[in-house]
Amino acid sequence: MMETSYFKSYFFNNQKDLKILFSGKAVCDSLYSFGPAVRPNYIIHIVTKGKGRYQLDNESYEVTAGQGFIIPPDTRTFYQADKEDPWSYYWIGFEGDLAGFYLDALGCSGHHPVFQTENTERIIQIIEESFSEDQVSLFSELMLSARLYEFLALFKQATEHSITRGQLRNPHIREAIAYIRSYYATPMTIQSLAEALCLNRSYLSSIFKQEMGVTLQQYLTDHRLTRAAELLGLKNFSIDEIAEYSGYRDTLVFSKAFKRKYSVTPTAYRKAEYEKREQYNEKTVHRF
Repeated sequence: MMETSYFKSYFFNNQKDLKILFSGKAVCDSLYSFGPAVRPNYIIHIVTKGKGRYQLDNESYEVTAGQGFIIPPDTRTFYQADKEDPWSYYWIGFEGDLAGFYLDALGCSGHHPVFQTENTERIIQIIEESFSEDQVSLFSELMLSARLYEFLALFKQATEHSITRGQLRNPHIREAIAYIRSYYATPMTIQSLAEALCLNRSYLSSIFKQEMGVTLQQYLTDHRLTRAAELLGLKNFSIDEIAEYSGYRDTLVFSKAFKRKYSVTPTAYRKAEYEKREQYNEKTVHRF
């Protein structure tokens, strides 16, 4: 069980908001697998042939040609090629102060890690073009940055159309998610959310849980804490400010909620993120 692959790393350090780390492509043998593993950055895979299985924490998904899956940082994942029809795929890895914010705004989360792909030929072309860039010129750095932004723009199209075709069939769910993404930093409650959408709270809670697999409160809390984790990577915000920007008016309540999700305090998380970045800048990026 092997993987025939091509992989290239990039070592530019000027792009802080969003930075490509590596890209690659692979043709997998039957039942070839990777993991379980926890990655320090985001990786998006685009499946071009065959099929396989992707596992995120305790959830398992079948992914086929014409689909993709996202690997979030600091999350246990595993993926394996199908026995009879093993997959081939391209991938791109990236990080940045705003990487999580962009993906969250694009509609990506641990609740919907698999998506339909569109403009697949252009997506493949973007990754193939990235292979030819050198490691020294400002021109290459800017071109790689532009390709990553275009990649995410195409990714946005795919996720929007996936939702239209049925991932979120109920328009009330789409409205609720859009409202949460826009107003999560306010003192929002589930009751105020339901009132803003002119819906009964019990009805909204019921249909949301049925379609999303989590409660409204869980989704809201996860969205706030995910945003907080991103802000902790920015040196110019205090813990009190991050709590407020994430929708918490009490820093102690925020810290307890954050520790429940990430198993460390916000201060410890920030310290670990800084150390991780320093280690990355000192070492060569290897195959993840």
